[in-house]
Amino acid sequence: MTAPSLPTIKTLFARSKNQCAFPGCAAPIAESSGTVTGEVCHIRALNAGGPRYDPNQTQEERNAATNLILMCGRHHKIIDTETEAFTVGRLQSIKHDHEEKGVAEISPAAARIAQQLQASCGDVTIVGNSGNVAIQSPGAIQAHTVTIKNTKSKGPSIQPPPSSIGAAQAKVAYCQHLIDRYQEYQKADKTGKSDFKYMAIHQALKRKFGTSWKLLGEERFDEVVAFLHQRIDATILGKLNRGKGRPNYSAFENWRS
Repeated sequence: MTAPSLPTIKTLFARSKNQCAFPGCAAPIAESSGTVTGEVCHIRALNAGGPRYDPNQTQEERNAATNLILMCGRHHKIIDTETEAFTVGRLQSIKHDHEEKGVAEISPAAARIAQQLQASCGDVTIVGNSGNVAIQSPGAIQAHTVTIKNTKSKGPSIQPPPSSIGAAQAKVAYCQHLIDRYQEYQKADKTGKSDFKYMAIHQALKRKFGTSWKLLGEERFDEVVAFLHQRIDATILGKLNRGKGRPNYSAFENWRS
């Protein structure tokens, strides 16, 4: 289970002034009733393939206060979807401007809110388990089958199995690069014919392969790449580039060198 530490969340909440960090948004992180509606956002993603993921970060750095920012659910979704607009540098600037005049002291009420925020962003990862699983339960009931009911919008994280595309960081990064390129080309189309098509690439991948591309065997990497190359080339900007003899992307071997 990985989540930012409670002291880290307390510090973030104190500096947030109980307000979403997105410029111009006045949504509270916690309502006056005490109900927490805000979310902990990672500037650089916690998991491989996530928005702005940095493979050179340690887990401690990913969950450090410098890599986290508090926002309402709506703006959390926006920054993690529109990654071309919300780069690491821009989010760091937003964070700095928002937290610059925040308080440093933690009241008992703020501490309770921080605990709720921390509980809302914990992930459960089960890898290659062949025995029993007990999570924070000294008197755990042991069983061969574990059913996890999750009330959050996100389910438990699924660790890509060994020999899958998701287990190969360089290949994940290249596929994400191609997805970003496709989205960039679709957004650049000013004819109106491609409006919002950039948002559907993940669904298209899932329809094509029947599951998340990261869970496919590594031997199918070339299939995923060929599909993404075809999608990029089929965009209006992709066709214009090809007509002028300009490449739309680099081959994997050249890209990583």
